[in-house]
Amino acid sequence: MERDQLRFYAMSIDDLGQLMEIEDYSFPTPWKRAMYEHDLTRNEHSRFFVIKNRETNELAAYIGSWFIVDEAHVGTIATKREYRGQRLAEQLVAYTALQALNEGMAYIILEVRVSNAPAIKLYERMGFERVGLRKGYYSDTGEDAILMTCTQLESLAALLEIEEGSN
Repeated sequence: MERDQLRFYAMSIDDLGQLMEIEDYSFPTPWKRAMYEHDLTRNEHSRFFVIKNRETNELAAYIGSWFIVDEAHVGTIATKREYRGQRLAEQLVAYTALQALNEGMAYIILEVRVSNAPAIKLYERMGFERVGLRKGYYSDTGEDAILMTCTQLESLAALLEIEEGSN
């Protein structure tokens, strides 16, 4: 896949078919379609973005977050198997940081499974710091979550390499 064909878009209901396929193999307990539908249609705080091929409309990766007061809270992020290793998760976090800056957010916060070493390494490389541990956070396995934050939204946004598309 040519990277110059990839673009950011606001997630839409039309993306959910492809998204649910990625969701199902990416997480032990995937979100239900209804959860995405609710956030996309009824939650004024949700900010969900996708990276898609602008020519084929293929969904490559997605992120879901909520902007509340001064906090951008990332709740989900995943990349399609064929696109892994292309730094799309980094690009999604950077794009979310740009949107957070534009809306006056002060920081990004997220939880990550203690066993997800690749994600932890990515977030630390991007400037996130470990600020806490949520014991038994993941109800599917009882696994703990590391709570991480980043206040350097400008530095995160500067990592952007993929352009924004128009819906």
